[in-house]
Amino acid sequence: MSEIVRDPNRLFLCPRCGRPVTYKGRGRRPVWCSARCRVEASIERRGNRVVGVEPRVVTVVPPKKRLSQWEKERRQEIERTLAHDIVVAMVAQEPHLLLKVLTSVGEQGLSGSEAARETVAKELLRTAQALAPGAVQLSDSQSRRPHKRDAEEWVSLLNELAAQLASGQFYTRDLPSIDEPLAGVVDRYLRRRNA
Repeated sequence: MSEIVRDPNRLFLCPRCGRPVTYKGRGRRPVWCSARCRVEASIERRGNRVVGVEPRVVTVVPPKKRLSQWEKERRQEIERTLAHDIVVAMVAQEPHLLLKVLTSVGEQGLSGSEAARETVAKELLRTAQALAPGAVQLSDSQSRRPHKRDAEEWVSLLNELAAQLASGQFYTRDLPSIDEPLAGVVDRYLRRRNA
């Protein structure tokens, strides 16, 4: 190949792919944009010399791996979880998004049981107090539960605990913290039941 003389003030393009060639200011000025273009051009030149025919470079794309139904479902679950976590992080970091969510909840209401709505309301008050301690004052009636839980609410809470224990959402490291309270509940339940 003959030597190429270049104007230092002009942008040079790769003779193989047409992308710009960068020069870092040291050593010989490069002719190719990347090592790949340089190697492919060398192969092409060698093929032309030996065979007299221009070789064709073919890129082979491997077929997509077939996923089992379990793998597909697991990937979808991970994507949903990641999307959920990303949305939660965005709302938590952007005050205007949080305000939109709160406005929407105020206008449309919140689905779920009365106990779930009450839990959300209490958590909102607690969070507001943590963000601006002087702005929100909880009265004694707001900080205490106004009435005892009914049987339906206990059934819901116990079912939720059972589901979290079964699915592993309640971590093994946290099991010792509920040993004593659960033992007390079972003991009192059996006494009451057998009485």
